[in-house]
Amino acid sequence: MLKSWRSWRAVVVAGALISALAALGAAPAVAHHRGHRTHGSSHGSRHALHVSATRGSNTNPCTASAPCQTISHAVGVAQPGDEIVVEHGSYPETVTIDKRLDLTGRGAKIDASGKVNGLVITGAGAAGSKIEDLRVENAIGEGILVQSTSHILLEHNSVENNDQGHDTSVTPECAPQGNVPGDCGEALHLIGVADSRVIGNRIAHNIGGILITDETGPSHGNLILHNVSSDNGEDCGITLPSHNPNAVADPSQAGVYDNWVIGNRSVRNGGAGIGMFAPAPGTASYDNHVIGNTTLDNGEAGIAIHAHAPGQNVSGNVIVGNRVAGNGIDPDSGSGHPTGIALFSAASSATVTVANNEIRDEYFGIFIAGPITASGLASNHISDVTVPIGHP
Repeated sequence: MLKSWRSWRAVVVAGALISALAALGAAPAVAHHRGHRTHGSSHGSRHALHVSATRGSNTNPCTASAPCQTISHAVGVAQPGDEIVVEHGSYPETVTIDKRLDLTGRGAKIDASGKVNGLVITGAGAAGSKIEDLRVENAIGEGILVQSTSHILLEHNSVENNDQGHDTSVTPECAPQGNVPGDCGEALHLIGVADSRVIGNRIAHNIGGILITDETGPSHGNLILHNVSSDNGEDCGITLPSHNPNAVADPSQAGVYDNWVIGNRSVRNGGAGIGMFAPAPGTASYDNHVIGNTTLDNGEAGIAIHAHAPGQNVSGNVIVGNRVAGNGIDPDSGSGHPTGIALFSAASSATVTVANNEIRDEYFGIFIAGPITASGLASNHISDVTVPIGHP
């Protein structure tokens, strides 16, 4: 049976949004997600390897009747394009995938206690891999780390209780750029990743939720769809910050752009529900689309765009059709009060779209600070707020 890279749900959501985005000039980019090849269409002949924590042995041939004992062993003997089926049980290991594989859990848990990561997907050789129905827990850093690759599908996984090294002397999740406040410690991290899909995952009880950055190269064309990011106690639910100072000068080398964040639920996180940030000179988080999400009861603003220095780019970001309520104070914009959507630029001019959002139960519905211009403001549905659209 053919299975799309982005799953059928992404097609349904994107199709339903085309008409709304067309009025805002954003519709052409939706078609970008329709052009990916079908998952498995180029795998050719492939084999299924089996892993069992209770009845397996790494001297076995990894068949259904004689499974391997560890996931890492199965990965080591697998050929590109193979499928690995992981049976129910707990697997105390770090799994590193650097070849194209399908990894499917059947009640399986990677317990990364005492290890930096639970699952690492790395390099061009891993492009086209699919990870589904796994539980990843207790890593010192990220539970799932994807870096310098493309066309990855992460679907229906559970990533919980990771970032155990946060705020200690061991903070590997922050290593590429040092400790960057507000976007460090996330449990599922994409670094320099393109055209990938993060669909229907549960990210809960970590320090932060989903993080997309550009330390090793640009992160673009990714779809973050129908995930639940909740109760991540210190950082944001979904964060798209640029950390690479070359992003403005050379988009082929860095930048976080043309990513689609659609239909997610980001609730009760310590930072913002969803954020697009440029923290240092030369960084760029732009042309991203945040559509149809729910952000409730987060510690900072429900949705935020921040630019902190000259020579940054946060223009072209689109915030459309989201439900925002009961969030906290945005610390960077200086709003000083609970804020639904916070738009802040310290020095760089930026133009964004904020339209057709439902915002309630905030002090500021939308707060705008600095040389940042927002179109579509009159179309937002703002109720039960003290100041619908505020400025410093």
